[in-house]
Amino acid sequence: MIIEICASNEMAKCLAELEAQQIDVIIYPCLDRCESCLLYAYVYANGELIERSCTQAVLDELVQIKANEDQMFVDEEW
Repeated sequence: MIIEICASNEMAKCLAELEAQQIDVIIYPCLDRCESCLLYAYVYANGELIERSCTQAVLDELVQIKANEDQMFVDEEW
């Protein structure tokens, strides 16, 4: 999973937590969401917007998405 974060968003402060979950993070100076950047925690996960009221809600969702992705690889037969 690749996560894109705006450097001005609260999610940028969660970099260590994201990397601890083995999530690849790209931080950009701006993601052109300035109106909601100050109001909501958000990231783009594999190109899909995940926007919640707090950073913990975003982190919880990202951990769940990562777990689902990891499970898909385990379940897939080679």
